[in-house]
Amino acid sequence: MNLPVLAMVLADTEKGALWYFKQMDSAGLAVAGVLVICSFIGWGAMIQKWSDVQELRRRNHLFDRRLRDQNSVVGLNFPGGTNLSPYEFLVSEAVAAVQRHKGRLVRPSDVRMCMGHVENAIQRAVSRTMVKYEDKMVLLSSLVSGGPFLGLLGTVWGVMVTFGALTEKASIAQLAPGVCGALVTTTLGLLVAIPATFGYNYLLTQVKIMSTELENFASTLADRVELELEGEARSNFEQQQQTEALRRAAAVAATPVATPVVIAEVPVVPPAPPAALPGWEDAQ
Repeated sequence: MNLPVLAMVLADTEKGALWYFKQMDSAGLAVAGVLVICSFIGWGAMIQKWSDVQELRRRNHLFDRRLRDQNSVVGLNFPGGTNLSPYEFLVSEAVAAVQRHKGRLVRPSDVRMCMGHVENAIQRAVSRTMVKYEDKMVLLSSLVSGGPFLGLLGTVWGVMVTFGALTEKASIAQLAPGVCGALVTTTLGLLVAIPATFGYNYLLTQVKIMSTELENFASTLADRVELELEGEARSNFEQQQQTEALRRAAAVAATPVATPVVIAEVPVVPPAPPAALPGWEDAQ
């Protein structure tokens, strides 16, 4: 409905916008063209970024609800090459770090060493996700700061053209290019900067909220993985103790029993009395 009205305004040669553009010189038209392109880029970036933020948040919340119903986090499998949400990416990196220590968790020191690797993997995943969250924000920030400066450039150029054509016998036709260039470029610069400012502030707030949610999820994930690893280490330790007890019992059962040796009793013969010494009777 607005398109016919806009076409009528632009087609009006006396009061429409096309009349101002026709009065501008080539430099003013160049600056105005750049500002128009920047305006389209800014609106496209804001719409695309808003759509990405809504989609990422929806997928994150959906996966968070599914994860709460899972009995184990370290037992999840994530097929490679799939488009994972930020939360799924954090869990996949944590699970990959745990798999490198699979079957070697017995003592508390093993759990601490494994958790160090898991926390480093989660932190790297958070950093990579932050970069993804801040995508297109630099472009909007550049439009917010650069749009007014481009408009100011066109304004200064239009004023220079106006003063260059200003003589004692200057007519409106001679002053029109500079004045039109200054006004049109100033207006276009504001039209680029104002929407980009509001859009940038809104999207920046949403990105900060999502970053806080991501850090909270990473902390909760680390706690849950640590509890599961402690339980696994305790189970492995008990299993190892049972295996050792069974091995010892099997070793004792396999040891041959020695046959007792019967020793025959030899009768003890008392010693014979000593022979009588010569002269013993005489001595008595």
